[in-house]
Amino acid sequence: MLNISSVVHIHEDDLALYLRGRLESEHIWSVEQHLLECNLCRECLSICLGHQVALHLLQRTKPEPAQKRSEPRFSAEGEAILQEIHPLSLDRQKVMIVNISKNGLGILSPKAIFPGTVVQLRINGIVELGTVRYCSTSSDDGFRVGLRLHVEDEDG
Repeated sequence: MLNISSVVHIHEDDLALYLRGRLESEHIWSVEQHLLECNLCRECLSICLGHQVALHLLQRTKPEPAQKRSEPRFSAEGEAILQEIHPLSLDRQKVMIVNISKNGLGILSPKAIFPGTVVQLRINGIVELGTVRYCSTSSDDGFRVGLRLHVEDEDG
């Protein structure tokens, strides 16, 4: 994928690496520029993301209970960079982490994010994928957002 032009499309392996935050940094800009111009590659990105989400759902061992919080949450403090992946946005925003659980995070965001949006979160060099579960206004002129993380198995 070294040379991306209007004729050459992004390889599916490179899209998977991009989603996981593992694409070599010198290729990120060209991939993002190509995604802005190419409907076919955006569709492929969406399919690739769908496969990862489906795999995550299949790997879950028990059905999710009806209550909102199925796991204990613990207070946390930290910053992260958030990017909406599906639907795709190249904008990145700084968010504050306020709590964590085994499979989720609570964050404060400067802008609203629709539930169901898949996001990429960069925390101290680690990249996580998650799905927005809820978004509500916060008293701090921001939004309280709950994320369900897509836990990846150790093989891949």
